[in-house]
Amino acid sequence: MPMNGDTKDGEFNLKCGRTSLSTRGRRALAPFSPYIKAVNEAKKNPWSLSNPEGYFVMATAESILSFDLVHDKIRSCREVPATVGLYGNFRGGERLRNAISRMMERTFMGVEVDPSHICISSGVTAVLDLFFFATCNPGDGCLIPAPYFPAFDNDMSIRNEVIPIPVQPTDTRTYIPTVHEMEEAVLAAESKGIRARMLLVTNPGNPLGTLYPEATLKELLLWAVKRGLHVLSDEIYANSKFGPSVDEFVSMEKVTKNAVMEGLLSAETAAELVHTAYGMSKDFGMNGFRVGCLHTKNKDLLEFWQNMGMFAAVSNDTQHALAIMLEDENFVDKYVKENNRRLKKSYELLTKSFEAANLRYMPACAAMFCWLDLKSLLTEPTFTAEDNLWKEILDECRIVLTPGQACHYAEPGFFRVCYASMAPASLEIACARLTGFAEKKRRKRKSRDGQLDIDTLRTNH
Repeated sequence: MPMNGDTKDGEFNLKCGRTSLSTRGRRALAPFSPYIKAVNEAKKNPWSLSNPEGYFVMATAESILSFDLVHDKIRSCREVPATVGLYGNFRGGERLRNAISRMMERTFMGVEVDPSHICISSGVTAVLDLFFFATCNPGDGCLIPAPYFPAFDNDMSIRNEVIPIPVQPTDTRTYIPTVHEMEEAVLAAESKGIRARMLLVTNPGNPLGTLYPEATLKELLLWAVKRGLHVLSDEIYANSKFGPSVDEFVSMEKVTKNAVMEGLLSAETAAELVHTAYGMSKDFGMNGFRVGCLHTKNKDLLEFWQNMGMFAAVSNDTQHALAIMLEDENFVDKYVKENNRRLKKSYELLTKSFEAANLRYMPACAAMFCWLDLKSLLTEPTFTAEDNLWKEILDECRIVLTPGQACHYAEPGFFRVCYASMAPASLEIACARLTGFAEKKRRKRKSRDGQLDIDTLRTNH
């Protein structure tokens, strides 16, 4: 019997825009973010001195600031032993798990990291996809403090049908959620038939570039485990801390260890429910290498990864080179220090230009983002107006930003600015375009408002 696509009816269906894909496959036809088309088009036409009409992509969490250091190092690590051509451990090779656990332990986690508790997959996106598959059923919910990384929605829903539950903090000075707000979000989800199954926290934050206070992490942890929720802390920017802050970075693993030592949480419960994600994409600028990992003490999850990890395994060649790089602790320490110096330089360049143009933003101290407040440029306080402003900036400035609505923020007019995706000299030009656009919008509004006042006086007279 011929397949549907070989029949006249099948040809008709395809020509009419229908698809032979499954229900799951059809879900994946939608773009994974509302602005990705603009990003992809802009990357085909990037700004340069020889292409002044090109685009600046400031909507992608990529850093080129220190990749020259990684590039030189990784080239020297490209040994090719005969064993790279053989199948390896689908939870990650022993050498890389040893190297990455040692790096995490030394540089940011602050607790002993057992390599046997590490699962390595092809990027944190793959780690999240497998994690949601293992811990959630279709229709379960995941609590995420907003604003948050837009692609999380795709990570959890596209294959696993997990429903994101954005939690809007009432404190817009810090955007730090409270346990009360979390509980309200759980109850609201339950009223819609959605069972909250886990809490996802990003620290340092994306899109804010800020840190969670240790006390807040502790409160969220104890509340979540009391409810039987899995807690996943995404700490992919943990080594990108460049600025002053009231709070220092503290890993959820250290918070958990302290809670166990204080008798507030059993070691068994912590092992079952608390997990941390990390990857090489952000701190080390190695997005294209596709290497992420999960730290967990959950025995079933570790066994699960031994099987399912084969669907997202990292090549042995990449693992071998990366292990050699991370084993060089002197290189790692120098790299982290220099990368943070470069991040700080670009961040200060960006924010000084904003300040000179009287543009408001939320101060950051980590990651590679600035949360920019452009409410004053909206024609009205709606997300339609935000979308129109985003398109104006795209067309007039030739700059791609991340709109706040994509980050699930409740108030229109905010944008995520990624400033590490270009050299400082290019960033200066992008800043000049953006601040010049804002000044132009203000002048137009002032002129229009002045004309309205004159017209009103004439009418009343």
